[in-house]
Amino acid sequence: MSDYEKLRMTAGKTEGEFVRTLQGRTGTGFQKGSHVHKDWWAKTLSYDEGLEQLQLEAQSREDILTEVKNVTPTVNDEGQFVFKVDDRHFLPTEWALGQFSTRCGLPSSTVLRNLRTSTDGKHGFNRDTRDAETMVAVASNSMRRLDQDKKFRLRTYQDGTLRAFVTEKYAPIDNRWYMEVIREALPDGRLSHWKGNADTIFGNILLEDTIIDYGQDDDTDYGGMLSIGNCEIGKRRISQMPSLFRAICMNGCIWGQVKGSAISKKHMGEIDLHELKLQINDNIQAQLPLLPQGIERLLGIRAMGTDGVSMKPVIAQVCSENKFDKRQATEVLAQWVEHESSDRNLFGVVNAITRAGQEFDNQSWVKFDEIGGRLIDTKQDRWSSLVKRAGTLNDKDIQRVFLGSAA
Repeated sequence: MSDYEKLRMTAGKTEGEFVRTLQGRTGTGFQKGSHVHKDWWAKTLSYDEGLEQLQLEAQSREDILTEVKNVTPTVNDEGQFVFKVDDRHFLPTEWALGQFSTRCGLPSSTVLRNLRTSTDGKHGFNRDTRDAETMVAVASNSMRRLDQDKKFRLRTYQDGTLRAFVTEKYAPIDNRWYMEVIREALPDGRLSHWKGNADTIFGNILLEDTIIDYGQDDDTDYGGMLSIGNCEIGKRRISQMPSLFRAICMNGCIWGQVKGSAISKKHMGEIDLHELKLQINDNIQAQLPLLPQGIERLLGIRAMGTDGVSMKPVIAQVCSENKFDKRQATEVLAQWVEHESSDRNLFGVVNAITRAGQEFDNQSWVKFDEIGGRLIDTKQDRWSSLVKRAGTLNDKDIQRVFLGSAA
């Protein structure tokens, strides 16, 4: 049985509390001073460890700012399509090929990538030097229409790869600088869910000294976290979002997360790093103290009941007003029945919605989380009106919301 299956079986009304009893390789329950399971805590990194990884990779790279006339598509001795710059050959990544295609106005950003694919699965033949030569012809034909004095920034590495092909207006924000800013603002953090490389980073900063204690009810202890991201080669903006969480399981699953306000900035033009640093710090300092209020609201909506109306029509009404399709609405109902049935109130509905979101694609997951966040702020009179409308639904009305098996 996987960790995820164990979670679904053991998770109950007190979301995240079960984590403290899970036996893992490094012990049982939470790491001291946190609401993170010991197994997952062992996978986190210090700032120094994260910066060391970034620095090791950054030492092997070079950003070349050069004119179009100095970049020549060609075929290397291995029969590969490469760009020649100052007598050096650079093999473009899939991402860099797409950027080049867009900058040159190719009809399709995938044509070069398709020509380079080692094997054509549809027709069953292998790509060869002739295909690379075709790529050179296509790329050269597109480049001839560019202003030959126009400058591009090429991110290259000592291993001979080209990872970015962007205009000189693109302004990369160094991931090491970003990490240092975060460390200065939150010195006791640990890097968690860490992904990417020296070009692209994203993950969470766990704040072990920010447990929020509301008293004797241990269920209301939350840890602080900052989700961050940045890309120096154009895949994503610099971003951050503070949040609180109830527990992180041994496999990294985050339970009971309540998010604050995000900031994001494009990598274009002149970027005032001092001003950006102030924005980052302001967002952290302004948001983290407010997040416990979100927790209080989340726990407070337990008092918003259904006045005797059955939960099925209430959930049907909520799903209908939030434009869930039948499959989504049915999953919300199923999650409430399986995990939240002891909460016949708005709290149970919100948790059922956020649980259901995890069963769909990432876009739907975000949508469900956003809807859950909005419902937390529902006023009592508005909730009472919704419950009243739910009480008027008949069987046919409910059937229109759920799939046949649930209706």
